[in-house]
Amino acid sequence: MTESVHKVTKRIEELQGAARRARLEAMQLAAKLLTTSNAELSGSPTNMPRDGELAALRARYEGLVKIADEAQAQIDRLQAEEHERKYYR
Repeated sequence: MTESVHKVTKRIEELQGAARRARLEAMQLAAKLLTTSNAELSGSPTNMPRDGELAALRARYEGLVKIADEAQAQIDRLQAEEHERKYYR
């Protein structure tokens, strides 16, 4: 395996790890958002969430989704380049 192919493979692995971590945190935040929203809808006085907390959770979730999507786009591009180098050059 040439050095450039090895670098691309290593970069793909790094991006996959970053995307995996972002997706995992996003899923955890989604669960927290759902439970917090459900508590708010139920009108339970002991579980009254703060509006600022919900907004912060939503913003963090949206940011994580964007990070994961961008990482996946880079992974796809690098895999296409890697495939082209292996089979067409």
